[in-house]
Amino acid sequence: MPTHQSLSGATDEELLQRMVATHPERFGESYWAYFDAHVAPALPPRPVVLDLGCGPGLFLRDVSQRHPSATLFGYDLTPAMIAYGQQLAYAGAKPTLRVHDATTQPLPHDAGSVHLVSMTAVLHVLDEPLPVLAEIRRVLAPQGLFALHDWIRQPLADYLAWRRDYVNEPEPECSRRGYRLFAVHNKYTVDDWQWLLAEAGFAVRHAAQVRAAHHMFVAAPR
Repeated sequence: MPTHQSLSGATDEELLQRMVATHPERFGESYWAYFDAHVAPALPPRPVVLDLGCGPGLFLRDVSQRHPSATLFGYDLTPAMIAYGQQLAYAGAKPTLRVHDATTQPLPHDAGSVHLVSMTAVLHVLDEPLPVLAEIRRVLAPQGLFALHDWIRQPLADYLAWRRDYVNEPEPECSRRGYRLFAVHNKYTVDDWQWLLAEAGFAVRHAAQVRAAHHMFVAAPR
């Protein structure tokens, strides 16, 4: 499953280091406050959690610290990401991490067997998101949740300022990467995401902008 970083020209190792370095910004205090308020209360005592496009596994590590009884799964296209995640220390059982392309292969889970599917800054790059959303809906338990955390459309000046101030990209790299990735990251408005989730058979329970340029949607099968 391709991610936006694969369009940036970075090598797998550069991409890995960038993902590790930016993890605190992507999953900061505002993210976890929202997660604790709108996701965690709906999880059973021993939840099955799946992170689709898991990168280096740091989100699953954080979930393990909060829910050490959880059974964790993570899938990503990049072998270096999976290898990094396998070396992390987890509060609970180590997750099952695999190289897997959800755009061409079904998720290796029974229908109705997953309590939470998380997807961060991945869905926006898929050419055909509805088949992947259908797979997510298939594996979710009847009371399961889909936590979508992704880019929302913004003005070019704001986007370039985000890259400079939050990602700390110096010039000329900020402009070089920013202009190339602007169209990719600014594909969907909040209304577009709401429509897409509804079209895929989800009902949005909660939605909020939890970090600059990104929105969080907590949805359940309708």
